Amino acid sequence: MLNPTPSDRSEYTVVVWDVQTGVVISDIMVGPLRPDGIEFCGKETIILISERNITLRTYDVLKGTQLFEVVVSPLGAHEFLTHWVNRESFLFATSSETGGKIVIDIQTLQPTTNPPFLVVESFLVPHHDGVCSFSPVSFHASFLTDGEVFILDVRDSKILLQINVEIQHRYSGHFSPDGRFFACITSDADVRVWKSTPDGYVPWSTPRPRWPPDVDMGGFLFSPTATSILSWNQDGIQLLDNHLRPPPPNKIRPPRPRGNHLVAYSADGTRIVTAQRLDSVVTVLSPLSDTLKQHINTDMKIQDIKLFDNDVFVVDKCALVSWNLEGGAQGVRRATFDVTGVKLSALSNNCARIAISTRNSVFLYDVMVQEFDHEYDGVEDPVEYLTDIQFSPDGRHLWLVFGAPGNDGPKSYRALDAIVTDNWSCIGPEYTNMSQDGRSWDGHFPLGYHIRDGFEWAEDPRGKKLLWLPPDWRTKCMVDARWDGDFLALVKTSHPEPLIIKFQP
Repeated sequence: MLNPTPSDRSEYTVVVWDVQTGVVISDIMVGPLRPDGIEFCGKETIILISERNITLRTYDVLKGTQLFEVVVSPLGAHEFLTHWVNRESFLFATSSETGGKIVIDIQTLQPTTNPPFLVVESFLVPHHDGVCSFSPVSFHASFLTDGEVFILDVRDSKILLQINVEIQHRYSGHFSPDGRFFACITSDADVRVWKSTPDGYVPWSTPRPRWPPDVDMGGFLFSPTATSILSWNQDGIQLLDNHLRPPPPNKIRPPRPRGNHLVAYSADGTRIVTAQRLDSVVTVLSPLSDTLKQHINTDMKIQDIKLFDNDVFVVDKCALVSWNLEGGAQGVRRATFDVTGVKLSALSNNCARIAISTRNSVFLYDVMVQEFDHEYDGVEDPVEYLTDIQFSPDGRHLWLVFGAPGNDGPKSYRALDAIVTDNWSCIGPEYTNMSQDGRSWDGHFPLGYHIRDGFEWAEDPRGKKLLWLPPDWRTKCMVDARWDGDFLALVKTSHPEPLIIKFQP
């Protein structure tokens, strides 16, 4: 186990213990540079690898002393691919470029020779862009770019897989320890797995982690038999099943993005409506019964939903349509608006108004008269940075949440709070700072319930802690927590569905 020392976080130590007794065998200080790999070789030797300049250091496990250190390659001359132990020999693979081709060298460590490493095999393969990884079992090499996975056999340069895939991180490619599988992380944060066959690699499974793997922390790891995959990030660790093959291509539905959930409740709390922003399906369920579950395919790219009386209202970038839950699945078009460059649309609580944002402006649309009745201008933040738009629970405010460009979620938690009178004319806009600790949001939750302490606890009006939220339940901005009566909905988490919690009165 690798730990920074308590006195100086730039100094790292390796703790070695007996797994049967739990007794610590040695506590080895390894210096300021964090090793990129650890390998046991022989009975009493541990080897640390630093990939920045391919430095190998060996230690006596029982004594905790360093035996020797050697720099295999100057910084940048070679790329370290992988390392393994064969019997009591430590081997590693590197790649380098020469003459427009790529050389993959397999070397072994020999401390008693000069130099203390020896090239035992070398392969020359055609040049290919991307980050390379290597399997010492199958002798297959992969190359990952942002949009392609390329795998070949280094012994004869036969192409085994070449497929266009949007990759989250070029360093996310891994072969399984037995050489039968290759996996990488896609831009949707799925783990895509292919299986090696005599005719090349074929799709095998696509396990979807609850938390996106963190490639900088290692991301994921095959089990020794490749039957499961360990995935992790700072929020937690997950074990993913690698047994099941994916369905045939004609049965595969593109995965929906996490977060951006939409939730609406009926006034009496007997119905809850959910949808995914930009998806087309609305799901109606009853929290009092497990039997009532209805799906409505709207054929719209949903921007917002509301439940008013007995009707489900759905708005996209150009129209408002409603469905009566008792009268069948036929939709009724309530409004159509023609606006160029619509980014976001949001419904008021009674569905009488629609807030619409474009690249340059924010509008209010009156559904009854089919006209725009106000345009907000003078917005301090650039409108193109707008990440979310919604009406407050009391219906008197319009919340616009801005985010920094190039980031996944809102980084600026200050919202534009446009106060609207009963006849929907603007007397503002006024600006309100919505602090990150949640305290300034107390008035926006009904009955005084709130979430505080870094969004970790749900509390009652007296400050009593009601529920501790696990890390993957927490939201980055308080507009992503919707509290309606006894129901709390967390709509922007890493879960594929919204998290809806009912509190007892």
